[in-house]
Amino acid sequence: MWVKLGSWKPYVTRELGVSGDNPSTTKGTKEHEGRKGTSQVVLGFPLCSFVSFVVEVLWLGFAALCYTPVPFMKLSRIVALFLVFAIPAFAADEFTLYELLPPETHQFAITYDVSATREGARFFFNPVRPGSTASKERVIARSSGKDLKFELVSGKDAKATGLVPAQTSDDAQFIKVYLPGPVPKGGESRIRIFKTYTDAPSYYVKDGLLVFDRPFGIKRNVVVLPAGWELVGSTSPAIVSTDANGRVRVSFVNDRDDQLPVKITARRLP
Repeated sequence: MWVKLGSWKPYVTRELGVSGDNPSTTKGTKEHEGRKGTSQVVLGFPLCSFVSFVVEVLWLGFAALCYTPVPFMKLSRIVALFLVFAIPAFAADEFTLYELLPPETHQFAITYDVSATREGARFFFNPVRPGSTASKERVIARSSGKDLKFELVSGKDAKATGLVPAQTSDDAQFIKVYLPGPVPKGGESRIRIFKTYTDAPSYYVKDGLLVFDRPFGIKRNVVVLPAGWELVGSTSPAIVSTDANGRVRVSFVNDRDDQLPVKITARRLP
């Protein structure tokens, strides 16, 4: 098990602000309401901590290269194969925040930042992971904070646009986002997708322990535990901190060519 425990704050995350902000790297710490009733902390680059941050990220990457949990190898490759076909190739700058709701609900709120980079694209397709039920979807343009039109479509409809791989299953589901305008040459369209997943097989309580078992495909991910729970284990290297409300944040960097197997366990505080 590779887990770094401590009370220090991580030095860099993406900005997760209210509608109308312009996410960027800033100095100091900002806190916004990214979703009603949920505080999200945004940290910039404190100059005095930059060197320490670089050391931590290098160590995290080294640990990830050295650690390959055997029980998850076959499963991660199978899931990775599906996502290679399903996730759009023309996306960049990805970051996902998972906020775990009370475990008896089997729900977690997702905030997904991504930039569409395919020249001329008018839509962006975000896959709904098989086995998960999505609700409370909302999409905004990160440059303006304005709500964007979206709809749930099948893999067959998504393939008709030419923006997802031809091997995508017809039965797959995607959130089709209508971008503010065509992606310009050499440019990008930055969007933020909010959604809540219900997924009992990947988020549950067993023997009194909270379990979040879900592979990560993108590079940067943060999992926030529900209030009143503390981390006791992680199958992959992680940076652990607390947010302004005392909730535990578990940060992952996926430097692999496939999925990063993540299984978090936590116990309720007395």
